[in-house]
Amino acid sequence: MLAPATALACYLLVVLGDTVRVTESGMGCRSWPLCNGNLGLTGVYQALLEQSHRYAAAVVTLLMIATFVALRRSAGRDRLAYGAAVFGLALIGAQVLLGAITVFAHNAGWTVALHLACAWLVLATVTVTAVRVLRPGEPDGGGSSALVAPIGVFLLSVSGMLVLHEGASRACPSWPLCLGSPAPLRQLLLQYAHRTLAFLTAVVLVFSAVALWRSAPARSPQRLAIGVVFTLLAATAALGGVVATNGASPSGQDLHLALASALWVSVVALTALPSARVRAL
Repeated sequence: MLAPATALACYLLVVLGDTVRVTESGMGCRSWPLCNGNLGLTGVYQALLEQSHRYAAAVVTLLMIATFVALRRSAGRDRLAYGAAVFGLALIGAQVLLGAITVFAHNAGWTVALHLACAWLVLATVTVTAVRVLRPGEPDGGGSSALVAPIGVFLLSVSGMLVLHEGASRACPSWPLCLGSPAPLRQLLLQYAHRTLAFLTAVVLVFSAVALWRSAPARSPQRLAIGVVFTLLAATAALGGVVATNGASPSGQDLHLALASALWVSVVALTALPSARVRAL
């Protein structure tokens, strides 16, 4: 159960990182790796959030190393699970470096976006490892077409972070169109790009999931994963509309990002599941 525990811990770490971002606590610690010269947690709210995020990242790193060691010692290890674990360790090293650069760059938008993108890639690797440990088997064989949905969700997350850090979260008080907004054109274009990408990604997800649903046996893990994907997709889209029309409060943005991260996990997990058709033969 080490790999699933690592995936869960990594997801919670991403959610905590989202909380740091929406509460503007990224510069709660103005030094790195110590927090304002302190090794332990401080009593200041923003510094406490940021330092807690760093300690949680250290725990996830140790769990990923332990998962890698366990897989390496396993005689019948799944090649995809092992490869994802190796790639995840390389990414976590890059993520630590990006975290330091983000602090030194005073939370510049491009560093924060890269930090989030790398965090989602790390989350993808631990998700693939966990899925393949729990459900070993032959890959589905969908080829490059199977990666369209995950790529779409990934790009959607990056565009959402750009919206957040360019101050465009409150640019459109209406949804799905920006009607009567006095926001600058740059912020409006970012909002429209994010919403357009969300629509296109949703279309790809729906068509891909319906096609897989028809080919998967009844009561298979694929059908369960598809149900989760549809539920999270609907919830994320609905909450996005609510957040946009209700002033984009930090708590609303945080929940929206948490649902988006959960959608990412479910899409990656669905892609990583071995073929139901192979097991059914």
